[in-house]
Amino acid sequence: MRKMFDLYNYLKYSVYEATSFFNFTIYIFGNEKIIQAIMFDSYHEKSVWDRIINSTHKGLTPIIEETIHFFRQYEKGIYELPPPCDLSLYTKNEQKVLHELLLIRPGSTISYSELAIRCGLPGAARFVGNVMAKNLFPVVFPCHRVIRSNGNVGYYSGGVGIKEFLLEFEKINRL
Repeated sequence: MRKMFDLYNYLKYSVYEATSFFNFTIYIFGNEKIIQAIMFDSYHEKSVWDRIINSTHKGLTPIIEETIHFFRQYEKGIYELPPPCDLSLYTKNEQKVLHELLLIRPGSTISYSELAIRCGLPGAARFVGNVMAKNLFPVVFPCHRVIRSNGNVGYYSGGVGIKEFLLEFEKINRL
């Protein structure tokens, strides 16, 4: 996958919409056909995203509206099929890991090493962790469900507090 600074060129012709998600703000980037990225306002590399936001323009496309609907349903405890996301920046194995995430049921968790095995990549827990860190579609591809083998929640691009909140919400609501 391209480095974070390349996202500027990747997204510069996109439109975005900011929307609330629980008590957080998310930014959804896309075009007429596909979602290109989703970012929590608390993202750890916010300066990169601020530059992207300042170089794109706000706008709603049907796919962005569909994605906002996805998040609204999630808030109600209804988990729907995710909107189409552009995975072209990911390698074949990275895409395999992201698709396998969709099979992890809401309210459940899996360790990085278990996910690697399920993807046919035994011994690749670090690789899986890197894919989670590069996930441009949090919640849609639910990387928050991947935890350390010792039970610790681990890292999350939107912040550990958001990851813990999402895990608890799914546990209570069994989406």
